[in-house]
Amino acid sequence: MAHTDPMLLQNKSNTLPVELFEADLQSVCGLFDIRPKAEQETIWGKIKAAVNADIEMAMVATNLQQIIRTSQHIRRDQGENYFLIMQQDGRALMAQNETATMLMPGDIILIDSAKPSEFTFFGDCSTQVSLHLPRTEVEERFGTEIQGGLSMSHDDPTAKAIQAVITKAVHSEQASPQSSYLRDALFGLLGAFLFDQKQGLTDHRADFINDGAPLLMRSLDIVEASFRDSEFAVKNIADILCVHPRQVQRAFENLGVTPTKFLLAKRLEFARSRLEARLLGQHNELISDIAYEAGFSDLSYFNRRFRQVFGCAPGEYGEGN
Repeated sequence: MAHTDPMLLQNKSNTLPVELFEADLQSVCGLFDIRPKAEQETIWGKIKAAVNADIEMAMVATNLQQIIRTSQHIRRDQGENYFLIMQQDGRALMAQNETATMLMPGDIILIDSAKPSEFTFFGDCSTQVSLHLPRTEVEERFGTEIQGGLSMSHDDPTAKAIQAVITKAVHSEQASPQSSYLRDALFGLLGAFLFDQKQGLTDHRADFINDGAPLLMRSLDIVEASFRDSEFAVKNIADILCVHPRQVQRAFENLGVTPTKFLLAKRLEFARSRLEARLLGQHNELISDIAYEAGFSDLSYFNRRFRQVFGCAPGEYGEGN
């Protein structure tokens, strides 16, 4: 599996206050809310920015629970970039445009900074390399109908080529003639990626990650298709796949999370996205209806869990942003 080995990733991450990490993130990537794990006052992480081959890059390493960009952030901070993000280490669930993708090391996703997005991290730490591509240039080259949330697997040939260009770019001298070639190569590969997506030729799933990968991928597909059914529970995954529940538990260990917690995260993420849409005036559903639509059958349980994750009651979500 390919990884970058850049100067960008030099200097070890360290422990720092949550507020400092948030300030660093906003200075480099724009306005985001961060969601620490319960009672987490300090985090392990680092944010480092650089410009290589005329490409703005950032490395983000963190053990946070979530990073969220809402419509309120976008109104205050116009999205001038597309983020081409490569997962470096760990696992991350990235959601945009009602598409949620689990990224494994080496996988790549395109995120539109002008649309709400959400990143949920699993395990002890997650690290991404993010390329900040100017919106005007991307849309001049490829049109204005580009959808964020498009992704590709680390073993896709285009993904491998992008990884190689990133590594070359990081080690190139900023003013060297090679820089312009590398930048053109990156945009050419982005065009190939977008073309494959339009033709339905790109599969963002890795065919093989480790011994538990095939079962994990099938389990994730089942959760994606069924989490909004309030009768659906983790035991149903094992029943559908005709395996022992312990096998499903072991498969999810690859994400550093239990299947129960993953199912809860999917339901909460869906509910948050519906609340976000309500703030934008896209619908006027009651909170109870949103909870049931997300797969919760107990409204008090939904309220309690939502507050634990997002730090406010569902009815208060988005206030003050």
